[in-house]
Formats: sequence, structure tokens, C-alpha cells
Amino acid sequence: MTYPLAMHPRTRLRELRKAAGLSQAQLAEKTGVSQSAISQIENDVIAMDTAWMRAFARELKCATADLLPDEDNPDRLTEEERDLIHRYRAAQLEQRAMIRRVAEPLHEFQGAGNDEGLRKRA
Repeated sequence: MTYPLAMHPRTRLRELRKAAGLSQAQLAEKTGVSQSAISQIENDVIAMDTAWMRAFARELKCATADLLPDEDNPDRLTEEERDLIHRYRAAQLEQRAMIRRVAEPLHEFQGAGNDEGLRKRA
């Protein structure tokens, strides 16, 4: 069973589809979601359900949460942030400890009410 989402992620679906260089018809063929449904999602006619989100995310090589608009997903990661997480996960234990030591002062800076400025500089 799938559940419709309250918000329609139309702008992110269109944005991510175009960034992947896919037409609606191509995305439909790859996901099994009809081109008509994709058009209706992108034009805010129908809601995207969770099964469709999984199919789109798989083909667009993104997280399902990335399909949500920024106002519904304020913690969405940038490609740079994803790369840092990937590198951290691939690091040895000693390297991870070094990364945490470097990041600690940033956390203190962010705690001083500067979280917006910190994110914009990254």
C-alpha cells in the first residue's frame, strides 16, 4: 500500500528529471510510471505516492527526500555535503577522529546562532 504525500514535490521532480537529461517519456519507461502521471505530478494535479518516489529516486540517483521541495526538506544535502559524508564513511578510524577534531570548532560556531551563514559558506 502506498500513501500520498501532503505536499506535491513537482518542482524537484521536474528539476531532477531535467538534470538527469530525461524526458517525461524516458522517465516513464524507466520507472513504469505513466508519462501522463509524471506530467500531472510535475503540474501539481496529483500527489506523488511513496512507491513512485522510490522509483523516481532510483532512476534519478537521489534520495527520496530529495524529491521534496526545500520548504518540506530543509535538511536536504548538497552534492558537496553528500561527498563529505561518503568520504567520512570510507575513512579509517584515525581519519574519522581527525575529521571530528576539525569539525568541532565549526559546531561551536554554528551553535552561536550562525547556522545559516555556515551553511551558505559551505
